[in-house]
Amino acid sequence: MKIQYSIFFITLAFTFCTVKYSFAQQPLNQINVVSFVVKSKLPADVSSWGSIPGSILLVAQKSPTVQLQGVKMQIQIKNGSNKVCGTTLQASTTIDVFTIRNFTANELIGMLNPCTKLNANMYTLCVQFFNVDNYPISKEYCKNFIVDDLPITYNAPQNLFPTNESLFTELSFKAPITFRWVPVLPKPKETVVYKLRVWQLMQGQKPTQAIKANVPIVEKEVTNINQAIVTNLIAEPCSQPYLCSFIWNVQALDKDGKAIGKNNGMSELFTIKVK
Repeated sequence: MKIQYSIFFITLAFTFCTVKYSFAQQPLNQINVVSFVVKSKLPADVSSWGSIPGSILLVAQKSPTVQLQGVKMQIQIKNGSNKVCGTTLQASTTIDVFTIRNFTANELIGMLNPCTKLNANMYTLCVQFFNVDNYPISKEYCKNFIVDDLPITYNAPQNLFPTNESLFTELSFKAPITFRWVPVLPKPKETVVYKLRVWQLMQGQKPTQAIKANVPIVEKEVTNINQAIVTNLIAEPCSQPYLCSFIWNVQALDKDGKAIGKNNGMSELFTIKVK
């Protein structure tokens, strides 16, 4: 009887070790990273990466022959072999099983919490996928990038609508017109005030002369939005020396009135005309 019990426990122990070994030897191609893009230079403020086009992007694909109950993604910033910040495996959120998935910059930054501000240095951004039992099911994928302490360069807003050389009827010009523009990029953390201005051209004037010599017929400020509605731009028909031609632009300012972005925070000048 003792021999039978001994054989039973040996068999059970062997089975347990075999199962544990099989879990530990999970193939590392159950999930593959199809594309992993990290800009070679990124600002120190990690939270600002989401507003930088093409800062980071990850595309992952599950092997079609694999059945998974859940997936965890560990994402970390490293300096050499040392972890600087990022998620621990235990704290990683389980994500829905996918066939192929694009992870946006904002998603990846959210998973990087509590990463805040990095010192000027060279770093590596690494991702790896695990199953619900915390065993790796992908290789670790890493990309190098540099953080410098240079100030962030902001792009000034860009006009969208009305487009340059737009032609309006007199009736449509008196109706509400929505001026739209591309906001300052990357998105500043502080409040951005956009000042829309419209000038009316006079005979013989160039647009650059008009903005220096003429008083704007419209000045309107909006905060943290990239559009403004203007009604009844002209109250009466154009008469000499004024033309039925107008120019507009928008300037980005901080709460203290200081310009944000290149060209003193101003977009280029667009011309609009009334037939």
